[in-house]
Order: sequence, then structure tokens, then C-alpha cells
Amino acid sequence: MSHAAPSSSPAQDLRVQAVLDLLRGDPAAQVSARYGIGRSTLYKFRRRALAAIRDALSDQPRGPKRPHNYVSDVVEQKTISLCELHPTLSSYRVAERLGCKAPSPRTIQRIRKRHHLRRFPKRQRPLNPARKLTLRADREVRNLLHEKPYLGPDRLAWDLLNSKGIRVSPSTFRRRKKKWDGLVKLFAPPAPAWRFYERKHPHSLWHGDFLEKVTLSDTGQTAYHLALMDDYSRGYVFCDLFLNPDIRTTIRALIAAMRQWQVIPKAIIFDNGSAFKGNLLSVFCERAGIRLIHTAVNHPQTNGKLERAFRDDMRDYYKQHTPWLFEPLRRELPTYVHYRNYVRGHSALGGKPSITRLNEEHSRAACSDVLDHLESFASYEIGRRTLSAAGSFRMFNREAYVGAMLANTEAIFFESLEGLEARVDGQSIAILRDYRAYRHLSWYELGKLPPVLNFEPCGSPRIAVAN
Repeated sequence: MSHAAPSSSPAQDLRVQAVLDLLRGDPAAQVSARYGIGRSTLYKFRRRALAAIRDALSDQPRGPKRPHNYVSDVVEQKTISLCELHPTLSSYRVAERLGCKAPSPRTIQRIRKRHHLRRFPKRQRPLNPARKLTLRADREVRNLLHEKPYLGPDRLAWDLLNSKGIRVSPSTFRRRKKKWDGLVKLFAPPAPAWRFYERKHPHSLWHGDFLEKVTLSDTGQTAYHLALMDDYSRGYVFCDLFLNPDIRTTIRALIAAMRQWQVIPKAIIFDNGSAFKGNLLSVFCERAGIRLIHTAVNHPQTNGKLERAFRDDMRDYYKQHTPWLFEPLRRELPTYVHYRNYVRGHSALGGKPSITRLNEEHSRAACSDVLDHLESFASYEIGRRTLSAAGSFRMFNREAYVGAMLANTEAIFFESLEGLEARVDGQSIAILRDYRAYRHLSWYELGKLPPVLNFEPCGSPRIAVAN
């Protein structure tokens, strides 16, 4: 709200007119008679007016008379006392100790300078020269920088410590990388701030997915890099290369990982690919006591740890091998997995390799009897059919012969890892091994199949697992 200027009185207006007439050169006697003001009083008003005009027209400093961030004497004295008491504190630490009403750190620096208050370092200068690397350590550092110039200082320090037992600080690697022009960019752009989660024990959660960016140089076919990673340790519990994977590949990979580590994981998370969804996998996980989790659609961040690991796999392994041939890549993959689990340090683990957490004691160990019969868990009933007098039934618009000995018998058909099994009285009698391949064929491709599908007799009948 604005305030109006105070109005002048008639006597003041009369005096102003009288002084103005006098300044114009009118005789003082006429002005005195005209306004009824004595000559001595008139001269006094003229003297005051001239002094006020001189004051108003004199040079004045620009800006406010007092800055808005003026520090009071009390606050300034507190700042001086604290700086004298703690001469090693920085201006930011002094501002923290003064509280919410403290001046800015820059103002504290000006107060120190104005009152000649020096800031002393907390540590004295070192008396001994800095330690230098030994000849062996220097040679290993140079070799590692030459072999892996794309790694950061922390990763280089961890790899050297875990593989050679030589402790070199990351700052030393950082200084060495600065001297070598054209090796790597020192600072990468910051990663997006996703919510971080981590299980508390090994084998509590496994991440599984395919890396589908490996195109073979000789055939142009895509090779699929399947990895199962433990969430707590970031270690690979399974890793292999496949050409035509399906849901059976996923189950066999789970079985191989469980037998290698002698555990049954508490949960496993996959994306929504065809190799990770289906009744065969769902039944297997349910019978094995594994919680099967699928990521949200179009949200790969749920499986972000494995996606980040795939980026390292592509850089550290596949891009180091040219050309990309299936057999050499698959043959040398276990060596890389051993390096990743036993040598390579991880930032989330404080620079330690994954095996340090994989070897921790846990309660997920499984008995050998369960691990020996994991294949039998991957089986579910599809339907029941009464076979004809010839021991056959219609499937895929053609005759499928099971066996003449089963004529006019009701058979229960189960899908398993081996194929489509025909069971009678709980025993596997015959099997069609290419059943899953037939399921995904188009009608045009099915027309190229033979007009008769023959089941193979099972050599040793297996007892079916109860549903």
C-alpha cells in the first residue's frame, strides 16, 4: 500500500512564492510588502533555500546507503571469535557452527580478510617424500592400462589387487591415465537415479535374461548369451551361448546352476520373452519351491543389474574377440565368467569380487536327492486321449502313432523337457521329442511335415510326478 506525500500549509506556499520572487530579482521591499513578510525574515528564508539547493545538487554516492546483507556487529564479533578459536575451519564449517543466522561463507572470508585472520591447514607438510611404486607394481600398472584402457580407476585397482595381490590406489591409476593421452575419458555422464534394491543373502534372488546382440560373423545368425546372476553378489551362477533357445533351455540352465552351486534359489526374475513364460517353467518353479517373477512390460529397469552386466560383457568379452564365431566364443566363455566372479571388483561390493559374497553361508542349500530329480519337476499334463484300434490319435491334423500295444487305451499326455510323453498307469510309455518344435510351426510349415508322427518307445519307464 503506497503512502501519499504530506501536503504543505498555505503559510509554506506563501514563503516559497516570496523566495522565488526574491530570486527572480524583485526588490526586497516590494516582496516584503506583497506577502507581508519582514525583510530580515525574507533574507533568512532565502539563505535556507540556497543551502537546501546546494545540498540537493551536491555529488552523492550511488546505491543504497547501507547494503541489504549488512552483518550486524554482534554477528561479526561472533564470527571473529569462532575464527580465532578454530583457525583450521573453513568458511563453510564456520557457517555451520554459527547456525541458521550465520552470514554466507563468502562474507565470512571477507571478515577474515578484513581482520587479518589467517586460516591454517589441519595437517603439517609431509616430512618424508611420497612412496613410489616398485618396479613390479609399475610394470603391472602399465600392462593393465595397456590391456584395458576403457576401465575406470576403481576397476583397475580392484582387478590388480584381486588378480596379482598388488595394492595400488585408484588415485594413482587416475594420475597415470591423465598422462596417457587418448586412452579414455576420465569422467562418464552420471547414471540415472533409479531406486536401488539388494537382497541380503546369496541365492535369494536370481536375475535371468538373454543378451541378443551377438551376430555370428560366418553365418549371420544371432547367438543368444543366457546368464543367470545372483542379486546379492552380482556373480554369474550360469552363463552360456545358444543358437536356438526356448523354454527348455531356460529350465536346463536353472537345473545346471542349482546343481553347480548345490542350492535352490528363493526367487528368480525374468522378462516377458517366450523363453521365460509358459506352463512348463511355471510348474517347474512351483514344484522346486522357486518364486517366479516377471518384469513389468516395457520396464527393463526391474532387471537392471543384469542389463548393466550385459553392457560389461559386450565390452569386456565380445568386443575383445574378432571375428564372432560360435565355437570359439562358447569355448572361452567360462574363462571370462571365472574372471568376472573371482577377479573383477564391483563398486556395490566395495571393490571385492563376487565370490566373496557367493561363499557366504546361507540357508538355501538343497539335499542331493532333490537335485538329482530336478528334471522330473518340469512336467505338466496337457490332456487325455483314448487311442484308436491302431494305437494312434489325431494331432496337428495328421495321425500320431503311439503304439499298437496301447490300442483302445486311455493315455495321459504330459509335456516334459524331452518332449510329449504318453503315460499309462503313471509310467512313460512313448515320447514325441520334437513336440515343442511342432507347436511353433505355421500351417504352411506343418504341411511340409510327414503325414504320420511316430512316438518313440521309452527305454526305461519313468514314474510320473504327482500334480
